[in-house]
Amino acid sequence: MSLWLIPKILLVTGSVGVAGAIGGVVNALLTDNGFIWPYVEQVNGIRITRPGFIGNIFISAVAAVISWGLYGPFAQANLLEGQALSLTPSTFAGAILVGIAGAKWLTNEVDKRLLKVAAIKAAKAHSSPEVAELMLWASPSETLNITKKLQL
Repeated sequence: MSLWLIPKILLVTGSVGVAGAIGGVVNALLTDNGFIWPYVEQVNGIRITRPGFIGNIFISAVAAVISWGLYGPFAQANLLEGQALSLTPSTFAGAILVGIAGAKWLTNEVDKRLLKVAAIKAAKAHSSPEVAELMLWASPSETLNITKKLQL
């Protein structure tokens, strides 16, 4: 691929990202969140991060670019033509997707261990409906912190 195509590919990539962002706007309209700004909500002392419409737009734009990079017409075009290495849009988009999935997997593994320890502590403690309600809405790390304070 000649270098003059790179600006065109970037323009198309940007356009695909904008189209994905429009999908994020539609999602914001269809949910009960509407057009809220990102914020952290406190529920019974538990923090819940709400990404708001900006999070919707960003994630939708990234997802659209990944999809276009993997399946679009230039998916197999070598962006580094004339070089000893090869980089295609599908390879690049796949790397982004694997990065997101890998980070999510790692986070889930850590959360699973936190919840396992919290469950063991909670099982040894006296029953408390109030604490159970707090744990229902808590993140895994907050759940562990709640159980650390329980009376055994």
